[in-house]
Amino acid sequence: MKSWINRSTVTLAALVVLLGVLLCARALGQNSTPVVSLEGRDAPAAALDTQQVSGTGDFFKDFRAQRETARADEIALLDSIIERKNAPAESVRDADARKIELTRFTEQERAIEKLLVAKGFEDVAAFVQEGTVSVVVKKEKLSDADTAKILELAMRQTEQEAGNIKIIPVA
Repeated sequence: MKSWINRSTVTLAALVVLLGVLLCARALGQNSTPVVSLEGRDAPAAALDTQQVSGTGDFFKDFRAQRETARADEIALLDSIIERKNAPAESVRDADARKIELTRFTEQERAIEKLLVAKGFEDVAAFVQEGTVSVVVKKEKLSDADTAKILELAMRQTEQEAGNIKIIPVA
């Protein structure tokens, strides 16, 4: 019985990791292009050309819609694990903890977006995962002051270190 629970837990963990990767890929797009990160190094990021985004043609609106859909899909999967009859208690605890984590990420993303718009940015889309934060800002170029403002706010909202935060300007 104990090995069955361990296998189940490993399977659950693998599914959650895979779903997280799919969530990230879906939210950020499918093509990757180099973008200058805060530290000046090239970092992989989604293709940010609004012509390539399907949906309304508004990158930020589409990004948020895709992010919400992917999160809803992941939460539905976690709910099915939690509600499964005779599910191992450890799997249920892990799924419940992941739901709480996703809720926290969603709250952080919305706070970052709303606060940066309140600080004068035209539009913003944030994506938070464990250990990384991506903030896409509707602006062709960011000044040092803008970058510092975004970085400080993202660090405060997510408690992430500066090196884990990517700021991506989009015209």
